[in-house]
Amino acid sequence: MNILVIPSWYPNGLDQLMGIYHKEFCEALAIIKNVTVNMLFIERERLNNPLKFLFMPKHKKINEKNYHIYITRMLNRERISYKWQMHRYVKVLNKAFKKYLKHHPKPDIIHAMVTLPAGYAACVLGKKYNIPVVITEHASYAKTLFEGKNKPFGLYALNNARYFTTVSKYMLEEIPNSNTPKDVLPNLVDTNFFKLPHKKVSGLKLIQVCAFRKGKRIEDMLKALKLIVDKKEIKDISLTIVGDGYLKNYYQNTCHELGLDAYVNFVGRKTKKEIATILNEHNIFVITSDKETFCIPGIEALASGMPIVSTKCLGPEEYIDEKNGKLINVGDIEALANAIIEVYKNLDQYDISYLRATAERYSPKNITNKALKIYKEIIKNKEV
Repeated sequence: MNILVIPSWYPNGLDQLMGIYHKEFCEALAIIKNVTVNMLFIERERLNNPLKFLFMPKHKKINEKNYHIYITRMLNRERISYKWQMHRYVKVLNKAFKKYLKHHPKPDIIHAMVTLPAGYAACVLGKKYNIPVVITEHASYAKTLFEGKNKPFGLYALNNARYFTTVSKYMLEEIPNSNTPKDVLPNLVDTNFFKLPHKKVSGLKLIQVCAFRKGKRIEDMLKALKLIVDKKEIKDISLTIVGDGYLKNYYQNTCHELGLDAYVNFVGRKTKKEIATILNEHNIFVITSDKETFCIPGIEALASGMPIVSTKCLGPEEYIDEKNGKLINVGDIEALANAIIEVYKNLDQYDISYLRATAERYSPKNITNKALKIYKEIIKNKEV
């Protein structure tokens, strides 16, 4: 079976986390016997520096262990004309695909990640070359992809895909009705990577792992931590925040203004291996977002044997229950503080095997098996 993955996002530039799940999905597919997978990515460079673009290499090939990533750069003209940009994206992808076919056989399936622009362009490509397309939607703003200026392109992708999937159940309900089969195909997490020998940790050791951008609401965690510290019920308290982003200074200033410098450690970005080690040195994972499509770090925390306190931010609600953590309303600082204290006082009651079993639902094996089932069904129906 030959699969070509076409993502809308790929980890590059300043944000090395954007689209990392697409890369990890390819890595998981690539090790499966009798499956060949490669990635074709159209990188959209911002229009604010066209001279820089002129001197950039326009094509790049990255040789991964069991697959290849082919990158073609184009200018993002969306600010000039959205419609023009979409058609230009299709043209660039088509040209890149023709070049791809000179070195690889025609894929059995094109798997596009995110409806716009990759899903739309992949469906145009699929129709031209008679290749079935699967789309997996990852965007938290999925509903808007079928509204306003996006509507004709989003609906074309939805109606012309052979199968449409989303990473969370709630997202599936936001997708318009169509004759295209739909299902949930969650992000995968290398759960074994985080199953280190469990370390008994003393004191309240909180941890967050996220990008420092709008919607993550790390300031809520800091305010809740202030309440916990002021209660003086727990003597040994610390919070580690893993990540980076444009709100870094804001979060650090908020921390300082709250007088929490002695309790909080901003450690920056870390590798997956480093995160696994850091998770094993803490005992409660916290999510404070207003909306998450999935939240991969939450699954990583469960795989490490750690309960979660999370806001009701949609995606995590699908894997957090009373047996592995607590859910509280977004923005409720007092409830967040109380939930953390309650989980801490009952840490011994959380069954590590249950936490890890929850995470295992999203293991590479389980997620790729579901993807393969979809691919095989499509190929079978195509041959009938």
